[in-house]
Amino acid sequence: MQKSKTLVFVVTEDWYFYSHRRPMVRAAQEEGFSVCVITNIDRHRDAIEKLGVKVIPFSFERRNLNPLKALCQIQKIKKIYQQEKPDIVHHIAMKPVLLGSIAAWLAGVPRVINAFAGLGFVFNARNFLAHVIRAGLWLPFFVLLRHKNTYLLFQNRDDLATLEKQGFVVAARARIIRGSGIDLDLYPVMLFEPPDPDFICTFAGRMIGIKGLPTLKEAFVLLEKQYPQIRLHLYGRPDPENPGSWREEELRQWEAQSNNVAYKGHAENMAQIWGHSHVAIQASYGGEGVPKSLLEAAACGRAIIATNVPGCREVVEEGNNGFLVPPYDARALADAIIKLASDTALCRAMGEKSRAMVEGDMSADSVRKQTAALYRLCMEG
Repeated sequence: MQKSKTLVFVVTEDWYFYSHRRPMVRAAQEEGFSVCVITNIDRHRDAIEKLGVKVIPFSFERRNLNPLKALCQIQKIKKIYQQEKPDIVHHIAMKPVLLGSIAAWLAGVPRVINAFAGLGFVFNARNFLAHVIRAGLWLPFFVLLRHKNTYLLFQNRDDLATLEKQGFVVAARARIIRGSGIDLDLYPVMLFEPPDPDFICTFAGRMIGIKGLPTLKEAFVLLEKQYPQIRLHLYGRPDPENPGSWREEELRQWEAQSNNVAYKGHAENMAQIWGHSHVAIQASYGGEGVPKSLLEAAACGRAIIATNVPGCREVVEEGNNGFLVPPYDARALADAIIKLASDTALCRAMGEKSRAMVEGDMSADSVRKQTAALYRLCMEG
């Protein structure tokens, strides 16, 4: 009797897996794989299991840099691999890539996909800690990422180029799939209501500094007196495991001290939120894969203002469906907002072009097909 194929995802957070990786789950299942996920469990275990995915709880402790702890985690992941006997393991993001790849090598896993959803703090920060971590990662990444049974998956061309310069990439085994895939039925084009009188700019994402919160704050201070009708709505939660996370008290204080900023917290129905917004804002400092919130906004037919950094560049074509501004530049961000707030027709036209872009290779259906092709390639190779 032929053994059924098994694919194991490894990702730090269950919410992220459920929110961002459903098209990949479907791709694996359509290719005949039984699917497991190794992840931290918070609120989404039941929802993931309803997808037909076996959930294996695991504590990654993203902030923990203790090498002894890492060795223990590698050993635990190795044991899981030995029990599940996967045909493919699909690691997502930096820590699972590093720990999971070592565990896969020790367990003799035949095929590995290492997916980078942005290069994050390690490859974008310029402080001493990031430099030390990069130096420590060079040798293991050089060995693990170039291994003959390993494919690398990126969400944008900039991240691929960065790791190519480091010597980590074998070009024949590297692929780009732009974004996590947006379900166009769940995110339909939303009616664009002209400002009456408020012009609503929306940022949706984790409330962490690298997303550009300091620049957003400065930009809306600049706008407050002269353009009181331009307002910022913030949707998302702090991320306590991220060293740059803002606390909820800080966000509430920002709201209390401003006449044009509202912190809304977590939202369940983002399509509805984009329907009540005029433009999507992302002031990121870098480290993005392709921001899912911008893909959602684009699918709903909204213009986008974002910083000219990797990931954001994949969703915004300058002057076509939005504007790209330099990171850390509050004045440029404010000027771009004023330009769209002053021209409703332009704002609407850019939103239509955003939708057309997502309908290309960024829809859930397209990502599912591209992922299925990668899994077939791995198995044939």
